[in-house]
Amino acid sequence: MSTSSTQHAPTAKTTSYVVGAYAASPAHGTWHPDLEEEFYSGLAAMPRVNALEIPWLGRLHPHDDRWLLTHFPSRFTAVVTGIGNVMSTADELGLASPDEDARNKALATTKKLLGDVRRFNDEVGRQVVSAVELHSAPRGTGTADALAASLAEVATWDWDGAQLLVEHCDAFISGQTPEKGFLRLEDEIAAIRSSGTPVKISMNWGRCAIELRGGDQVADQVGEAAASGLLDGIIFSGAADREGEAGYAWIDAHHAFQRSPQHQLGDPTSLLTEERVADALRAARSAGDANAPQWLGVKVGWAHPAGTVAERLQMVADALAGVERAERS
Repeated sequence: MSTSSTQHAPTAKTTSYVVGAYAASPAHGTWHPDLEEEFYSGLAAMPRVNALEIPWLGRLHPHDDRWLLTHFPSRFTAVVTGIGNVMSTADELGLASPDEDARNKALATTKKLLGDVRRFNDEVGRQVVSAVELHSAPRGTGTADALAASLAEVATWDWDGAQLLVEHCDAFISGQTPEKGFLRLEDEIAAIRSSGTPVKISMNWGRCAIELRGGDQVADQVGEAAASGLLDGIIFSGAADREGEAGYAWIDAHHAFQRSPQHQLGDPTSLLTEERVADALRAARSAGDANAPQWLGVKVGWAHPAGTVAERLQMVADALAGVERAERS
């Protein structure tokens, strides 16, 4: 499906948001199409939401591509992230691999992703995919030069108008056990600039906190991305410095907001608070309106062993309301 203009993900200025809904889905791990349909219907009823982040795991849906193609809400667009598939080979392959064979294999996988993006648009009959998130794998061995070469090639492909993004994940830090362990933000910025492409950057608050081993420093990193002029969007997802329901300390498990009267379904161990969201948003705007992110989002995981669809939707709604309050502060 070819398009004549680029459609971005939703803008923060209209208080509409991307939701990484799979993290809270009642049917992501074990397939229950009736629960997923109820969940999607609830998301579609949220007026602030107009895009979902869709995980690409080598296919468009972890269980049933046809279900997604026939049930994707008609007013939503999609931000497709390849991180789930990237992590299956992150120790060996990646767009930032200095090994040409490994980099070429990652490029071949990215071409499969491209095919599914185009199929998504074609079968739904409109430009569904507004952005695609790529990643600077492999873990610990990537280089900015290799990433630049990959981006220069990938950007020549026809992505049906989707904005290509490098999603910054926790970087490889010597002496620190990584969750992702990809390139540092400054190297990703350098790679994009060197590639001469219109690729931009997206950030995930929780993955930045994992890299920085704390929540107070994230705003500075967001400010660095904004100052580069490449920051396109921010997903607010939590992290924790100690073990809890979501798992071990510094796990990338998309913790909900820290539990509070406004986030009664939140996570008591989470570092993500409305105050820290407000700090990040101020930093994102510090480089001026022209460099402010085009979209915001939330991705909050359901860590409990059970939970109704209504509870999961409430947790997402509370997170959205928290970001909206932070925007106004």
